[in-house]
Amino acid sequence: MKIYTKTGDDGTTGLLGGPRVRKDASRIEAHGAVDELNAAIGLAAAHLSSATESARGWLSAVQSDLFSLGTLLATPPAAPARAELPASRTEALERHIDQMEAALQPLKNFILPQGAPCAGFIHMARAVCRRAERRMVQLAGQETVDPALLAYMNRLSDFLFVLARWVNHREGGTETLWKAPPPGAGAKETLPAGQPDRLQATLQKLESDKENRKTLFEKASSDLEKRKQSAEQAFREGVDQIKKEGGKVEKPLRDLDLD
Repeated sequence: MKIYTKTGDDGTTGLLGGPRVRKDASRIEAHGAVDELNAAIGLAAAHLSSATESARGWLSAVQSDLFSLGTLLATPPAAPARAELPASRTEALERHIDQMEAALQPLKNFILPQGAPCAGFIHMARAVCRRAERRMVQLAGQETVDPALLAYMNRLSDFLFVLARWVNHREGGTETLWKAPPPGAGAKETLPAGQPDRLQATLQKLESDKENRKTLFEKASSDLEKRKQSAEQAFREGVDQIKKEGGKVEKPLRDLDLD
């Protein structure tokens, strides 16, 4: 069987039961987000180590659940269901959550989505799960969606969050708590080691130029004052000499050109 059919070249796709819809329809958006989630979980499972191998069966079961869920999303409300996702699968997620939390320290703060590589992939899957859930809620506002499917997706995101913590713990990763900055404290940019702070360097240069100009001005003012005093002294000595010689000053002497 060929993988390509060319029937979707016009931007439409077929739902189970026959009708065709646009590929950006809400039902297809929800189905596509679940498909992305399934792939993200597969990527996380590929990075499990020997210390977390026991989670592989859980993730494989979840991937199978998502295929059933996707089949239900691809089926219009009027068509007969071709798959099922029983409530027992949501209950299984809850049991796994309780089992993992028993081995973890109680969480009282938000944590950053980081740590061991596999934990990081699971955090990414959790974020995709939340997006798939939002797409399903959007669809539920337009068409009929089984509430049990929404409950499963909500529980699955919780499961993935706890699984990320559990994997991080088992693989020796660091769990980093998020700490809110104190009110009014602005975030300061930290430059890489050895990289100059250009703004600070510019301000320092402007301040240095200002000091240099101040020094030059003070020196020029001082020189001008000395020249003025010297001119006044010469003027007084000239007047005194004329008077001493019996002469008379006919008119005021012109001020010396100080420029």
